[in-house]
Amino acid sequence: MIPTLWALTRRYVPILAVFFAIWVVMNERIDWIIAGSGVLVAVVTLVLTNRVLGVDFATIFLSPWSTFRYLLALLRAMVSAAWGMAVIIVAGPPVVTEFQYESGLTDETLLFVLATSITLTPATVSVERDGSTITVITADSDLERARAGCASLEKSISRLLPPPAAIARPERNE
Repeated sequence: MIPTLWALTRRYVPILAVFFAIWVVMNERIDWIIAGSGVLVAVVTLVLTNRVLGVDFATIFLSPWSTFRYLLALLRAMVSAAWGMAVIIVAGPPVVTEFQYESGLTDETLLFVLATSITLTPATVSVERDGSTITVITADSDLERARAGCASLEKSISRLLPPPAAIARPERNE
């Protein structure tokens, strides 16, 4: 059965909107060239991710409301990190530090989305992932604030799948 254009549109428009919004934020302006290239980049990214990596984002971003909340959390993290980085630059040369972030996510694709989201925020780069441990390099000398930013992104990402599959809950010993 070949999917109809309406079915494909309903399935992929939220993901394309997220990619487009990230493109506009990264370019820091919007005009016809940015909008056109943003749509093109969103479509190419979606196709290549599906074909080359075998990741179907439509199976991850199940709820449009969860996708929207994730997008807002990512944009908030990007803006917050940019302001924090501006303060660090004005105060003096940044101190680059490395830390390990232990995620509670169990799904491989969600861990990939988390590592990518960390890299999208200014002054942070996820450089390695071993299971659920992500090695992060940051220019923020306050590691607790950097870990809190990672935890905030993780919380938003964990909502993209139903609760039992998304995040591991530690057992309580009572």
